[in-house]
Amino acid sequence: MKYSLASIATIALASWILAAGTVFAQDSVEEQARALLDKYSAALVVVTVKGELTASTTGDPLPPREQHRRTLGVTIGDDGLIVVSNAAIDASIGLNGQDAKIEDKIVTIQSAKLDFKEVEISYGDSVLLPGKVVRQDAEADLAFILPDEAAAKAVSKNFEKVDLSQFAATAQAADRVVGLSRASAVYGYQPTLQMGRITAVFKGDRTFFVSDVGTAQGVVLFTLDGKPVGITVVRIIDGKPSGVLGTISAGSVQVMANLARKASN
Repeated sequence: MKYSLASIATIALASWILAAGTVFAQDSVEEQARALLDKYSAALVVVTVKGELTASTTGDPLPPREQHRRTLGVTIGDDGLIVVSNAAIDASIGLNGQDAKIEDKIVTIQSAKLDFKEVEISYGDSVLLPGKVVRQDAEADLAFILPDEAAAKAVSKNFEKVDLSQFAATAQAADRVVGLSRASAVYGYQPTLQMGRITAVFKGDRTFFVSDVGTAQGVVLFTLDGKPVGITVVRIIDGKPSGVLGTISAGSVQVMANLARKASN
């Protein structure tokens, strides 16, 4: 089959347009991801908690130990309500049944509890607010923190939030997602994003999404059109952290957030 020069030119032009369209589409995806980061970076907070860990054992109780932990949180309400991974702030999670040493004796921990003494919330600017842990769900690995209302009013703090009521109910494997987080203190907790896909959806008592961007506790996932998929937590198996991450669905978080608000009243 022979082609005229005009036909060849037309085919070449069509191929160029197709290739250019692919590049433009890729740019569009990147722009969508950057827009999500710009929109929600102020809702990404750093939470620092201090507390005292106590534990009873098969022998003498363990001496109280001070705990100091820091993790990523996400503001999810106009009232400033924040959700974090519970295991990231509570050092007592998973200690039951563990062995410990008191002087020269080995004992087994029967129960452990962390009493929160201080909660501080950093909003990525100059604002630091005290807060309070108002509810914990150990099995779902979620904890909810409310900033102090009087302190927020004193600095005229308006809370930027992720609206979990607009969650991506139909998110499924292969969907593109954007994970938003903050870098470490070395980089000044700079807001960060990762782009990837949902690789699996696990539906049990709760729905969890497995993805290649839910790589740390507290990372919040979005679809490209801006709907929240969920919050990344540690999977708790038989009361102990499994070390395996999963993104619990935004709908489940929203339900537990409403329970947290009731508990705070």
